[in-house]
Amino acid sequence: MLKNQTSPTSNKLFVSWLDELQHEVSANVMLGRLDRLPKFERTFSVSVAFGRRWVPRLCWLVWRPVYRTYNTIFDTSSIWLENSFKAIALYGIAALMMLGTAGAFAQEYPTKPIHLVSAHAAGGGADTVARVISEPLAKLLGQPVIVDNRPGASTMLAAEYVAKAQPDGYTLLMATVTTLAINPVLYKHIRYDAAKDFTPITNVASTPFYVGVNPAVPAKNINELIELARNKPGTLNYGSSGNGTSSHLAGELFNLQAGVEMKHIPYKATAMRAVDLVSGVIQVAFANDLLPFAEGGKVRILAVTSSARLSAYPDIPTVVEVANLPNYEASVWYGLVAPAGTPSPIVKKLYEAMKAVLADPNVKRSIITRLGGDVVGNSPEEFAVQIKADTAKWADVVKHSKITVDE
Repeated sequence: MLKNQTSPTSNKLFVSWLDELQHEVSANVMLGRLDRLPKFERTFSVSVAFGRRWVPRLCWLVWRPVYRTYNTIFDTSSIWLENSFKAIALYGIAALMMLGTAGAFAQEYPTKPIHLVSAHAAGGGADTVARVISEPLAKLLGQPVIVDNRPGASTMLAAEYVAKAQPDGYTLLMATVTTLAINPVLYKHIRYDAAKDFTPITNVASTPFYVGVNPAVPAKNINELIELARNKPGTLNYGSSGNGTSSHLAGELFNLQAGVEMKHIPYKATAMRAVDLVSGVIQVAFANDLLPFAEGGKVRILAVTSSARLSAYPDIPTVVEVANLPNYEASVWYGLVAPAGTPSPIVKKLYEAMKAVLADPNVKRSIITRLGGDVVGNSPEEFAVQIKADTAKWADVVKHSKITVDE
């Protein structure tokens, strides 16, 4: 319905509505009650907190001519049109807040302790890496970094917890290759989406498996092991840390690429696997705890499963360089990720801080000594590519080896 003049009452109502909206969002953000906000408001809440003074003014300056036009043409008694206009205004405000204040938020971040969730229990790989980096990272960021252990369900409990956390940079996950690249292709019922629920920050560290054999096995290198397995199919057993684990998949990848049939023997306790390898119950193992046994002459290490030799053990060759298996690589990596939707300035700030942490010789030495691997420190974009590539690789192994797990 056309009208000839603007409505001062509607003008005042709209201004009042903007003020109420801005006050509600800002108040909830400042008090930490993000759960009281609608989902889309939560997404932009980090920006709202820093734009609460000037954004409403800017938004009104932008929207005032549009509102006057609307007020001139349409009768404000049309509730549907007025509500639609308000919805458009709200999303416009949110967008302006996001664009205008993300940089300011990144400069302020962090203003409180950061919780770094470990997918492993105390003493596990993810926990070790998390504790090595937590103190130097806290010094760089100016806030405590608290390691929060949430083990269980093949790292899925920790992943699910972080996937549901607020994307504000205060809850991070020390994930593993199992969390992001193996579980999604191994389990049919998984309560997080590894590809959509997380924002990669950096791959912190990677540790390969050692291919070890009992000294009675007449193979002095990987090529001889492959030849032995081909000549006597089904007679060699290899041990892993459990069905569907990364060491199991490393063994099956070797079987597929080398064209051999070594029988898989899963162990719930890795110590028992080492005992059985030393005693000859199993002949081969893909494991990362074999060095002490090798030093005592109880196990012969033939190669490492990484794509390059380890800096700490440069005398041990890789599978790739010895055997004719150019695409063979199997490592357990530990990567830092945030919930999906974490603002890019925060991701960048965390990555830059992690770069500095991983450049520290003491941190490098600690990771190499305690994990037996190497520091990585790739960019968020490179880490995302790595996760995607590893997911595709392990999906192919699971499919062709027909690996199943109890759920």
